[in-house]
Amino acid sequence: MSEFRIECPHCGASFEVQLDGEPSSMMVFPCARCDTPLMYYHGQISELDKEEFAGLRERLSKVLNVVMKQDESVSEVADSLKKMVDASNARAAERDRVQATPITDEALDQLQKDLAEMDVDSFLEKM
Repeated sequence: MSEFRIECPHCGASFEVQLDGEPSSMMVFPCARCDTPLMYYHGQISELDKEEFAGLRERLSKVLNVVMKQDESVSEVADSLKKMVDASNARAAERDRVQATPITDEALDQLQKDLAEMDVDSFLEKM
């Protein structure tokens, strides 16, 4: 079993990933906190473009459908993978429905002003 630490570039969440065996040089998975599609590639974590991630799920779905129809010996595994892809598609659809509130220029200006006026001890107390 191998274990490594992931930090989401989107939301900053940090979590441990445990795998049976050794990690592949490339893995794709959602963030544990914000469901942002992430790619682990040779030890580096990056956020995947939504369209790119949707394309990966679509291609995998097509392959799984063909495998499930042709070979009974692997159809159970393909069926499990298909359920994972369907769950990922549902998660992506839900994420698209949730619209983030944009931060206004006024809110950013106020935040910068507040931070400039605040000393370190006050900042730490508010955390």
